[in-house]
Amino acid sequence: MPTFRFEFIGGMPKPAIFANIADREVAVREAKRVAKEAMLDGIADGADPTSWVAKVYDQAGYLIATVGFQDLIAASEGSEQYKEADEPGVIRSG
Repeated sequence: MPTFRFEFIGGMPKPAIFANIADREVAVREAKRVAKEAMLDGIADGADPTSWVAKVYDQAGYLIATVGFQDLIAASEGSEQYKEADEPGVIRSG
C-alpha cells in the first residue's frame, strides 16, 4: 500500500503526517476530512482558518493535491462546487 504525506500550512506548525492509503483518490478524501476537523478546531480556538492549506504528496514526494480550507468553506455553503487544484506532476518537495 502506498505511503502519502500530508502537510498542513497555516495555524500552528505541525509535523508532516505519513499514512498508508490505498490510492490517490482516498488520500485526497482523507486530506479533506482532516482539513475540516482542523478547521473546526481552529475556529474553536479563535483562529481564522480560511488561509490554511493542506498538501498531499505521493510516496515519491510529488505534490498530488492542494486542499484550500477556503474552498471547503465555499463548498459547504453551496456557493460553488469544490474542485481540487490540479497540480503538475513535476513538483517535488525536498
